[in-house]
Amino acid sequence: MFRHIFIGTFKADVDDKIKTAELADLKAIKEKVPAVVDLQVGLSTGWIGAENQIVMTIDFATKADFDGFIAHPYHADYIAKRGAEVFDGYVAAQFEL
Repeated sequence: MFRHIFIGTFKADVDDKIKTAELADLKAIKEKVPAVVDLQVGLSTGWIGAENQIVMTIDFATKADFDGFIAHPYHADYIAKRGAEVFDGYVAAQFEL
């Protein structure tokens, strides 16, 4: 099992309505990408670190499933159309469970 972690920092001018839409779009990955075993996403509380962030974990059974997710049209379109529009930057990492 593999876990993908994504932490996106919103641009300063992104309002709560857009953040809510981003949450919905990222939650939809579980329904749109068949290889997703589990997905959790939410806005950072800011207790430690920044509060202007969205945090997501996605679990995959195999590395091939993760590779399929990266290449999946829903993911690729999201990155191309929304990523640079709403995020100032991001961190992504993967590890084996």
